[in-house]
Amino acid sequence: MPSCKLQFDPLSPMSFALHSMDELRAWVPSDDTFNIPNIALQTRRTDFSRPRLILVHDMAGGYKEDKNIQGNDYESIYYCQYWHLTDMFIYFSHERVSIPPVNWTNACHRNGVQCLGTFLIEGNNQMHEMETLLQGPPQQENIDNDDPMRLWSPFFADKLVSIAKHYKFDGWLINIECEFFPFPISPQYKAQELAKFLCYLTDTIHDEIPGSKIIWYDSMTCTGEIDWQNQLTDKNELFFKNSDGIFLNYWWKKSYPELAHKLVLEKYQDKSSFDVYFGTDVGGKHSYSGDGFKSYKGVKTTSFARTSSALFGVAWTYEHFDKTEFEKMDRLLWCGGKYSDYPPLTLNGSKDNVDTESDDSEDELMYDHKKGIADTISTHSVPGKKWFVTSFDKGFGHRFYFRGKRLLSQPWSHLSHQSILPNLDYQNPSIGLFNENIKITCTLENCCGAFLGGTSLVLQGQRLTYRESRDMEIEISIPLYQLNIDVSRGCTLRYIYKTPLAQDVKLIMSCNFTLHHNNDKSSSVENFCKTWLLEDMLSIENCFRITITSANDSCDCQCFLLSVTEECKTECGWLTKLTQIPAITREDGYRLFINRIELNVIVNTASLVGVEVHQVACLGHLSIIPTCDMSLAPDSEEQISQLTNLKWKDTSIEIVKKASDIPNNVHFESTLSQKEQNFRFFGTISWDELSNPIYDWKATDYYIVSYKVDDEECVFLGTAFCTEYRISGLDCVNKARIHMIIIETVTREGYISSCASLEIIL
Repeated sequence: MPSCKLQFDPLSPMSFALHSMDELRAWVPSDDTFNIPNIALQTRRTDFSRPRLILVHDMAGGYKEDKNIQGNDYESIYYCQYWHLTDMFIYFSHERVSIPPVNWTNACHRNGVQCLGTFLIEGNNQMHEMETLLQGPPQQENIDNDDPMRLWSPFFADKLVSIAKHYKFDGWLINIECEFFPFPISPQYKAQELAKFLCYLTDTIHDEIPGSKIIWYDSMTCTGEIDWQNQLTDKNELFFKNSDGIFLNYWWKKSYPELAHKLVLEKYQDKSSFDVYFGTDVGGKHSYSGDGFKSYKGVKTTSFARTSSALFGVAWTYEHFDKTEFEKMDRLLWCGGKYSDYPPLTLNGSKDNVDTESDDSEDELMYDHKKGIADTISTHSVPGKKWFVTSFDKGFGHRFYFRGKRLLSQPWSHLSHQSILPNLDYQNPSIGLFNENIKITCTLENCCGAFLGGTSLVLQGQRLTYRESRDMEIEISIPLYQLNIDVSRGCTLRYIYKTPLAQDVKLIMSCNFTLHHNNDKSSSVENFCKTWLLEDMLSIENCFRITITSANDSCDCQCFLLSVTEECKTECGWLTKLTQIPAITREDGYRLFINRIELNVIVNTASLVGVEVHQVACLGHLSIIPTCDMSLAPDSEEQISQLTNLKWKDTSIEIVKKASDIPNNVHFESTLSQKEQNFRFFGTISWDELSNPIYDWKATDYYIVSYKVDDEECVFLGTAFCTEYRISGLDCVNKARIHMIIIETVTREGYISSCASLEIIL
């Protein structure tokens, strides 16, 4: 969840949609704290020459497992593993107004991806809703002195802007698949007025939410008809020019992206051809590329033509196959794989569009490796310009950990907990000296526990046969992150890991730096390093590898081994290492950026002998924090936040008559007794946080909620990403004892910064 499963509770917080224009009309901002995300959209380096990719999430009608704001107890959940290839995420359902579930918004924003909702009217039995959308509520006056013939009303546009602003997401997909009434005013005139409505919506949301987007779906034409164009034409360009982009239907031909590119260059000075998104229905038929694993061909074609792509129904890999196969199937969709890895019926499935390339490319056949989406579109650097933190948490697991300590021993899922996952191909580690008798894999797992959350980066190895083999040390290189972090003022790079094979494993981090010089293009890396690196910073043992390359000349580079300046081991077996990157004197005119991080593991192959696969190393945490913050140590007692005004609402108490009524999975052995009366408590605890952190990484990420009786050890209940938490049936014994709920604030770095408590009154 992570949340200790208690009882059914009708007041459990849920994400929701609006089902009709009446509900949209009646919507007003509320104090619904649960549905407001706490993670702002993180900035990442923008490459304006890169085609964009939209993911449209349509799974089982929407609002299923993802609607539970405090998480679930599911063993598996659909999640996005490839945010680094994505620019926008659109939450789609067949409701009138699809407000993105708060956990999706948090996951998107943490990864630097915009999150959009959907406004949808479909089916010609909804013409009355179309008239209401355009003209506003019947009682609403629609007078414009500058345009007395104006038919459209801004009422519902203002509502959509207010909803996006209140729930802190980044815009809307406008999907109109219903025509207007043909009388008394012509549908063509109404379509022209709808375009003005769209323009107003786009301009207004830009004013209220900087950087927001309005995307129009290719369905209605300028004549008011529903006629999917599948390309940019004079029939749909009216809506294209009045929005931020157009999502074209799926039945396009190979030549259409190039035609769209030329049309935009010729006619639209304020638009880019990247604002044209050619759709591919991953789980459907009739798309240009075909369905399923062939979807990458559509992305490849549009990218080559300098246009963008929209993938609809990417959860196909979760819905269509067994849930236990999801990560494998999702990787095949995104990254490709060997022909033998694919399900036999989907690889050579029927082709619905004769314009599709008929065969796999020569290099695919030659290397026995089919391509995926990642082969057709470039990788975004991870979000952040000054700092970076990750715990390799997928947002679900079989257990939940905090700083290596296990807090929960049951399956959980909570998308808001998803960390920034590696954006390089960590699942294909390379071995320095190839040995076909050694198998190495790297995955995000919980087999060794986790440091924060449910998973860590796990390197596994095995010697496949017992035949004589020359045992030796091998070095395994695992690419992790492409970044663009400015460390000119110095930074501390911290990594926390385990090595289950102990003395037979050595773990080394490697970083690539880029050196920029503002004035002197002839300045060399060698001259820079003479004054930047002091001799006592260099080391051979316990080293940290760095490579510095000039931004002006890629051949001008230097490699060094830096010392690890601190080591400590937690009681849970996790080892912490850190290294200091020195600051640059501003007067020198240099700027230094980290642009790549790799993990290198040295292991003796003799330790990999055995029938079972060996856990070689686990990386649980990685952070880059500017040195300017070192005046406040991570374990400093100085509080940077304070929790106040704790209170209860919506409380109720039930008397549990039998011990058998207590859930088997709730283990409060120290407090439960058949001889004492049991009370079942329901209630929502809320609090205020007084916080003004100087640095972003000191800001609150989430809260840990625990239950404590007298002076006994705390029992973990769950986590909250807002200043409220719903307790759904907590069993308490003996009202004479002191029953407390403990709230702890966790920062982005993963440290507790404040704590407060409130008593349960039975």
